[in-house]
Amino acid sequence: MIVTKRTLILTISMLLNVLVALLPGYWWYYSAGGMVVIKDSLFSFYLEFLGKELEIGIIINYILFAFRFYVISVSLYYIYLALKKDVINNYLLITWISYLYLLDPLLFYLLFNYVVGYVTPTKYPLFIIGSQNMTVFYKNIMVTILVESYPTTYYWIALFAGTFNLISRIIISRLSKLS
Repeated sequence: MIVTKRTLILTISMLLNVLVALLPGYWWYYSAGGMVVIKDSLFSFYLEFLGKELEIGIIINYILFAFRFYVISVSLYYIYLALKKDVINNYLLITWISYLYLLDPLLFYLLFNYVVGYVTPTKYPLFIIGSQNMTVFYKNIMVTILVESYPTTYYWIALFAGTFNLISRIIISRLSKLS
């Protein structure tokens, strides 16, 4: 069996998908003054409200755990196809999800300023990484809450894998045109 460049690149790309799926932690951490804490990734979710873990997070985790094995299975199957049958298929889920995770803070911005802001005046700053103060006005009382949004090391690994997948897709496409 001769392993071509495109097969090798695809194999590395799919192994990175498997690595990301096997990462045990969360990709991103959000907190609103410690009252609400969200830790999430494509494969795990944690939701805490006023110091108590919510059951919905546990239920979501069961679904995400099954999805983890789906991603691993598809990635390993694509490696099998590449090595045994010289069929090259790219699986770019990790690519798109890792890039879309940068939009999560934008979703929180829209949620707090337009949905929560519809009920009570809220000023939520637009930021991606770091901490900012959110101001909520309720019955002539101003409440300021420290909002935190941080990626974890696992997110940077997923983003690297996603970027590698995208680059490998381009390289494999060009190598396929040459042969």
